[in-house]
Order: sequence, then structure tokens, then C-alpha cells
Amino acid sequence: MLVSLQACNRQADTGDQQQTRLPAKPTFVGSQSCAGCHQPETEEWHGSDHHLAMQEANAKTVLGDFDNVKFTHFDVVSTFYKQGERFFVKTPDSNGTPTEYPIDYTFGHQPLQQYLIKFPGGRYQALNICWDSRPKEEGGQRWFHLYPDEKIPSDDELHWTRQHFNWNYMCADCHSTNLKKNYDLASNTSQTTWSEMNVSCESCHGPGSNHVAWASKPDKDLSDMGLAVVLKEKPPGHWLQDPETNKPVRSHALDSHTQVENCARCHSHRRILEKDFQHGQRFADTHRPAILEQQLYHPDGQINEEVYVYGSFVQSKMYHEGVRCTDCHNPHTTKLRFEGNLLCAQCHQAGLYDTPSHHYHQPESSGAQCVECHMPSKHYMVVDPRRDHSLRVPRPDLSVKLGTPNACNQCHQDQSNEWAADALRKWLDDSGKPAPPEHYGEVIAAGRANEPGSEQRLIDLIANQQTPGIARATAVSLLGNRLSQAGAQASLAALSDADPAVREAALTALEPIDAEQRIDVAVPLLRDPIRAVRIEAARILASTIPLGLMSSGDQRAYNRAQGEYERSLRAVADRPGSHMGLGLLYSNLGDAKRAEESYRQAIAVDPTHAQSRVNLAELLFQRGGRQSEAQKLLQEAVSLQPDNGIYHEALGRHWIRVKDYQRGLASIGRAAQLMPDNAHVQFFYGVALNQLGQFTQALPFLQKAHQLEPDNAEYLSGLATICRDHRQWPLTLQYAQDLANRHPQQPGVTEFLQEIRAQIKPNRQP
Repeated sequence: MLVSLQACNRQADTGDQQQTRLPAKPTFVGSQSCAGCHQPETEEWHGSDHHLAMQEANAKTVLGDFDNVKFTHFDVVSTFYKQGERFFVKTPDSNGTPTEYPIDYTFGHQPLQQYLIKFPGGRYQALNICWDSRPKEEGGQRWFHLYPDEKIPSDDELHWTRQHFNWNYMCADCHSTNLKKNYDLASNTSQTTWSEMNVSCESCHGPGSNHVAWASKPDKDLSDMGLAVVLKEKPPGHWLQDPETNKPVRSHALDSHTQVENCARCHSHRRILEKDFQHGQRFADTHRPAILEQQLYHPDGQINEEVYVYGSFVQSKMYHEGVRCTDCHNPHTTKLRFEGNLLCAQCHQAGLYDTPSHHYHQPESSGAQCVECHMPSKHYMVVDPRRDHSLRVPRPDLSVKLGTPNACNQCHQDQSNEWAADALRKWLDDSGKPAPPEHYGEVIAAGRANEPGSEQRLIDLIANQQTPGIARATAVSLLGNRLSQAGAQASLAALSDADPAVREAALTALEPIDAEQRIDVAVPLLRDPIRAVRIEAARILASTIPLGLMSSGDQRAYNRAQGEYERSLRAVADRPGSHMGLGLLYSNLGDAKRAEESYRQAIAVDPTHAQSRVNLAELLFQRGGRQSEAQKLLQEAVSLQPDNGIYHEALGRHWIRVKDYQRGLASIGRAAQLMPDNAHVQFFYGVALNQLGQFTQALPFLQKAHQLEPDNAEYLSGLATICRDHRQWPLTLQYAQDLANRHPQQPGVTEFLQEIRAQIKPNRQP
């Protein structure tokens, strides 16, 4: 794709740097070394969620009922019992055969407890049958399944024996201290170790040997305490009341997000970039946090799937004003610092906010509780309520527009969203307050739906620096789905954004541009101060390198960033996606041999991984002479996931390539049926039908593609051309005119419309 791009100079990253104190490489010394000097903190930690994150299974730690109890889930019976001092479960294995397993570890304690079972190869699997440890009067003291409404057969990816419930990858690094997976690719085994089984002092404060050495010195330099990472402010800030606004303000601006990023390492939905974590690094150097992806968040940024806390908190005004985790949470007990509205009243004046004139509810009622309106909760793992930390004003009007949840109807479940929106509007009118402004969720929802004018709204949102970076990054990612001239310019400008998530998203959005332009755009970011940005620059440049368009200095920068990218993939070498990513990288670099090896390694790590088969099939087909191998792989992928339209489409393309058009048409048709909202597949199926002489059947699919992506020039020109070929003159003119209206500056569009009009005129004569 060729677009006109103006060069830019990326501004220096304005994100704060971690405060590190590393005179020598520190080592882990254990919580017992901390207890002598930090007794109050140690006592608070005992019994906390962190302290009880993982324990050996014994009579003191196991909370579940193992008194020969049977639990049935969709006719599958599991039995929990004891033999001597050991705890056991008899439950179906990966083949569906009832098998006896000893319980090795407990996992968590409130409001539920899971159980870990040792498997061959150093793997531990977490049962998806859990113990509800809440009091009986709250519905607890029972066994329950994490998927209560779904039958999970033994070949399902959500079965407890499969990768989704693998402790080594999914859970271990956030439930233990100084965890090392020690995964060996050759044998596909792990020898996972830890310095402490649970989340202890050094999980947050880093390895403590230098601090212990500092503490033993007779003359202590208080400016350097030997800490691996400094979590306290220097000097500490506190909250005051602004006499003019009566709103809380910090005594001085927060100069570091070190503490929040330290917590985000576990309290976020993120991908690991480094195999072995080292304290003192920026969060985006070690992890890649998720943006507001459709499957994770509602369009307005409210939590949907299990995304934990960080992604919602960085949307909040409080985060941007300098609120830190420890302003609300005691880091050692993991409990709130105050109960009820006192928690908020430590900063916000109770006389202004803890009153019916603000919350419009009876005092002491649930509607009068700050968190019920501003931090509504959602249950995960069936019984675990977690609060949305975006601390937003309730917006039932967005529920009406976008179908998002809202705090009002979470309580008033017998009322409609419209009722709640009308009530809130009346309150605002009565108080003389303005109606709420447009929310970035409205723009994101419009962008996902490809509504007319949505591109410009996304561009305006990206430029608005008052919008949280996570939302602006999401907007940039949506521009990449249909990169126009204006979208490319906005993405180019976003490369200079202060937020690394926005810069990274901009690189991804600009990937479709031509090779030379991609070099101009991405090479400067190979030297970005943030690793996540550097590796994304390396990724999108990979297919460009063989063109030899870089200077020697830029080539060296690329080699360093590519090395970081490869290490980030190998950090999760126990997952098939790691090797699939390496396969894509090597394929882009033109190294077909290593690409094939990587795809086959992905299948070896997880024999059920269908996508690697599809990628390998494409590679083999391109290399020529291996069509039968490619066909077998694609058929295996469809067999593994028969309801996945992507794999049916890939198989259909294969049949068409080898000129088996009937089979190809059948596979593409199945893909179109399985993916009714995928414009590309709808259009492809329509074109295929038309080419086989079935215009009447083809037209609805072509029109559906246009309906899904009304601005897509390819779909409009294709519709106009196909309708012209079948002498459907009104439709031909309609789509040609629509193309000209939507893309007046695109080369050839005006001429195309004139040509269509010239063809239509004589054909309208009697």
C-alpha cells in the first residue's frame, strides 16, 4: 500500500524511569531475613491473600470437603476423598478415563480454593472444580465447576488437563516468589523452581541481599538502602483539599508510576516479554499490557473478561491525578485501608459527596456507597467479585447506545437502561449540571462497526491527549483495519506519542504501507526507550530486511531489536504461539527452513494447535511441490476445530489453488456461514460464486461485505464491476457513485464513475 507520509521526529519518552539501587547483582534471601527488622509488616502479611497464594496440601491448608464427596457436572462424576493424610480426587483424565490423582498444592483461599495436581514432565494442572470457601449463608461451602453452564469434554481446550489450566504458564509467576519455569524445549518438560512458594516480601520489593547487607552496616547511608526497586516516594506525597474547588490535590506531583507498574506485573492482562523478570525495569520493558480489545473490555473500557485491575485503573482520572495502589490498599494485608465510604472520604469531603444531594439515595443504602456507583463489580471464576477500577461516573445513556453495563441497572435489575438514563438525565437537569460529554467508548464502538464518519472520530480521539493512553492506543489499532491517507497520517503522528502503548499500536497500524515507507516509519523506533515498542518495530520490519534498504547503523539497531523480539517469543516457549510467532518471523525473513522447524515445534508442544498447521501449510505450498502435505495439514486443522471459519477458509483457498473449485466453494461457503460478520470472507465467497456463474446467489454476500465495511473501496468497486458485468445498471451506478462519494481523492475513482456512466447511457436506450 502506498500512502503519502511526512517524516516526523519522535519525541523523547516522557514516562518515568524506575528508581533502581543495584550496586551488585542482588540475590533472594527469603522473608525470614526481612522479619527481624520488619515485624509489623510481617505480621500483617501473615494470613493475607499473598501469604496464602499457594501452599502445600495438608490438613491445615485444604479447605474443601474431601470426605468421599461426589460432584457431578453434566453427568461427569468426580470424587474427593482422603487416604491417610493425603488428599485425592478421582476425575476424568485427558482421554475421559476416570483416574485417581493426589492433590499436591492448594491455590488461593478466599472466596475460592483451587487444587494443583502433578503431571509428568514437571507440569502442574489446576482442577477446574473448585471449593467455594465463602460461609454457607453466602452460598459457600460447596464444590462448583468454573464453567457451570458448559459441558467440558476431555478433548475441549478448557478441560483441566490442557494448556488453559497449566499452572506453570498460566498462574505460577504471580503466585510464587522468584519463579523460574526452567522449561526445556527438547524434552518438552519443566523443572519449575521458586525461592518461596507464595507471594512474599521479595515478590514486590525484589531480591533483598543488598538491602540486608546495607542494614548490617554501622553507618547507614539513607539515600541508598540497597533496594532492588524503590516503591516509596521521596519525599512522600499526601493529599490536600483545594480551597477553591474543594477537590483533593496532591501535595506535589507524582514523579514516578513505579509502584503501580510494580503491581501491574501481576494485576493486569498482559503478555510476558522476558523469561526471567528483574525488578527495577519499566512495566512495558518486561510485559505487554492489553489494550481495550473487544473480547476483553466493553467498548467504553469497562471490564468484561478477566482483565484484573491495571487496564481499568489507567483509564481513571485518579490514576492520572497521581493516586497509587497504596492510597487505598494496605500492601501487606492486601485489605482496604478503610471500610465503606471512609475509604473515599480520606480524600473527598464527606459533606459534599456522602450525601443524598450527590448520590440521590437513602443514607447507608447500597446506592449510597461510593464503590457501588463508581466501581461496580463483576463475578469471575463464578464466585469472585472484582471491582472495575476505572472509577467512572455511571453512564446508563451509554448502555442505551452501546449495550454496555452500568452501575444503576446492576442494582435496579427490574428496570430498563432507558429508565436509568432518564433518571440520571433528570438529576442533572434538576442540579443544573451539563449532560455528560461524548465518551471515547462511543467512538471506539463506531470504529469497530465501521460507521460512516467513524475514521475521523477515531483520528480526533487519538489527538486528544486528555483521553487515557489505553483508549487512544485502541483507536489507533482500529485505524489499522482500513488504513486510508488520513488514517496513515494520524498513525504517523501517534508514533511520537508519550504513551508507549500508543506508539506500539501506531507501528502495527502502519504495517500495510510499502517497504520503503515502512523503513522510514519504523527504523527510528528501533531505538525507542521501551522494549515493547522496539520489538514491534522489529516485527513489522522483518519482511523488509531482505530488500537491503537499511543503512549499516540501522541494520545493527534492527538486529538488536530482532534479538529482543526473538527472546520475547522464547520467554513463553512452553506455548505453541511462541513458536508460531517465530515461524512467522523466519518466514518474513525468507528463512523457510527455520520457519518450518518453528511451526513443527509449535505442533510438537501442542498437537492440537490448528493455526500452526495452517501457517505451515501455506509455507509448504509456497515452496512448491508439497501440496499434498499442505492439504493434509489444512484438513487436520479443520478436523481439530470444525467450527472455526478461518480454517475452512484456508482449506477452501487451497482447493481453489489446485483447481478443485467445487470443494473450494463448499469450504469458503462454510467459512462464510461460520463468520457472518467477517466482511473479507463474505466478499470472497461472493466473488467465488460469481466466478462460477452464480451471480444471483453471489450478490447477497457481496452486499453483506459492503454493509459490514461501507468505506471499503475494494468492495464498492467490486460490486459496481460485477453488477455492470450482469447489466444490473441501477445497482452499478449506485455502487460506483458511492465509491466516488466516499473516496473522491483516490486515483482512478472519478474515471471509473465516468466510464460506468458512459456504459449505462446507451444501455438505457429502448
